[in-house]
Amino acid sequence: MPWGRLRFALVCCLLIGSGNLRAKAAESPVSETSIPILGLTESKVAPEVAREMEHLDPRADGWVTEVINDATGIQFKQMNKAMHAGNRALQEHLADMINDGFSGDALRPSPQPLSFDDGTLKVWRHQRNQPSDAPKAFHNQSGFTQALIQLTSPINASDTSPFLHFDMHFKTVRVAVNQVTSTTVVIVESHGHGNGVTLQQHATWECTWVQAKKPGGLPLLTELKVLDYEEVTSPHRNTPWFADCTASVMGWTPDSEDPLLRGIDHWRKHLDWRFTLDVTGPHGLAVGDVNGDGLEDLYVCEPGGLPNRLLMQNKDGTVRDASAEAGVDYLEPTASSLLVDLDNDLDLDLVMASGRHVLFFANDGTGHFERRTQFSSNSIIRSLSAIDYDVDGLLDVYLCGYYDRSGDRLGLGRPMPYHDANNGVQNFLLRNRQWEFEDVTTETGLNQNNQRFSYAATWEDFDNDGDPDLYVANDFGRNNLYRNDGGHFTDIAAQAGVEDLSAGMSVSWGDFNRDGWMDLYVGNMFSSAGNRIAFQRRYRDGQDASGFQRHARGNSLFSNQGDGTFLDVSEEAGVTLGRWAWSSNFVDFNNDGWEDLLVANGMVTGTPDTGDL
Repeated sequence: MPWGRLRFALVCCLLIGSGNLRAKAAESPVSETSIPILGLTESKVAPEVAREMEHLDPRADGWVTEVINDATGIQFKQMNKAMHAGNRALQEHLADMINDGFSGDALRPSPQPLSFDDGTLKVWRHQRNQPSDAPKAFHNQSGFTQALIQLTSPINASDTSPFLHFDMHFKTVRVAVNQVTSTTVVIVESHGHGNGVTLQQHATWECTWVQAKKPGGLPLLTELKVLDYEEVTSPHRNTPWFADCTASVMGWTPDSEDPLLRGIDHWRKHLDWRFTLDVTGPHGLAVGDVNGDGLEDLYVCEPGGLPNRLLMQNKDGTVRDASAEAGVDYLEPTASSLLVDLDNDLDLDLVMASGRHVLFFANDGTGHFERRTQFSSNSIIRSLSAIDYDVDGLLDVYLCGYYDRSGDRLGLGRPMPYHDANNGVQNFLLRNRQWEFEDVTTETGLNQNNQRFSYAATWEDFDNDGDPDLYVANDFGRNNLYRNDGGHFTDIAAQAGVEDLSAGMSVSWGDFNRDGWMDLYVGNMFSSAGNRIAFQRRYRDGQDASGFQRHARGNSLFSNQGDGTFLDVSEEAGVTLGRWAWSSNFVDFNNDGWEDLLVANGMVTGTPDTGDL
């Protein structure tokens, strides 16, 4: 397999070890002739691991573009480090990074009329529209230094230590190698605070590089174009919208030993390996008032070997652990839970997904639960959702299956092909018959296209006909949109334009344009490696790569057209880059009547350096 294909597959199939190893590549300079294999030597890893890593060396099958990516990435990473080490360190680094005759656009273009201002947030955007031969804003090393300082101007009253509370992060998404130069397209994210202001900046740079002057050196930057720029400022540094109050709510002190204070890396070392295989951490939460006191409580799912937690809220906003007394401190690995009223007695019952078993518990009204029944299958269940699909007055439950219980040790299954898989396991619709749950998946039509490694599902009457429809986000395989017609479902995702060939992690409905029709936002995995490689002509030996390109794009926003179809407006809305996205939700943060988007992202890396994300 060509190295580019392997690298892309590693990123998209969640084999996170390669990402951890790649982060170490920044420890030493590289060139096409001296690049270490992902920064590794046999002294750092076991010999058998080092031999395996040789297959990931981009020189092995001629992927020079990836050598360029690694080398230019080191330049930017070291630049950010030097910025915080003082002016002398920055100048020394730039002397080895900037080519003679270097020129570039202003990194912080002249302010345009504000794109948005609600008194709390100010946003302005810039798109490059100048011709390629237009005069550049700055030249040489000193000009680049001033351009970097100018980026920090909203948070600095002077140029003294301008980068003290300022950080920059870089992701290369395109690489082209020409006869004399190389060009990279880089997503740049910077953030900081100071002078009473919180600052975020997002930009796309097109960088031109030339070969190093000395053997073994890194490429030199000779031209920089700012293709687009967005700046967001908030004047309320001291009164943020949200504050982390977890410690005070939980009653944690510096001496606390609550298991929730420990991360997955800790428990992988201390629990039976069978409990900690699922390093992606797909363990959900459920919120609801379980004891009828008017206060929302929290049920926390754990990976196994640790008890699930029911945290009941006190009147002062703190919580107490009521897991054992409520009878829900289960030790089984739990991926998802629901707090919903299954029997219409006006209290919230509990549904819990543990591997291939789904357990149902009745609430006695005081927050004590009794196990009533269970549903078992070969599908490892990832998530749950509840809806009265047949409008009979009882909530039914939909189960998202991810892989077979006999799947591989990584818990990933064997998707074939991973970007368009159709060999996963079954999802289920369970009809509520007063604590008897009947599998009606086949008779309702939901067994159509029903084997695609599902992560999440959500219900909404997208066609405004009075019954709930279902959208399913699949990690491997096309997504599903099941239209409900009187209790029978048809998968119309293809004709509706919402198959969204990508790594589906989550889905949310909301009317973002306020036209009366519910729109769709899907959380996917953005892959910078995929964007670099899948768009190269040599990738897949000239075969169609559009599916792989779409798979790497990121999140998707679909505008409901009101005629049973949707329009993909993701790129023009600027909502694709959610990084390694998981949860994605519409929510009106500032109460202005317009739906905003919140995306939770990240991945377990096993290393303090999360630069690989």
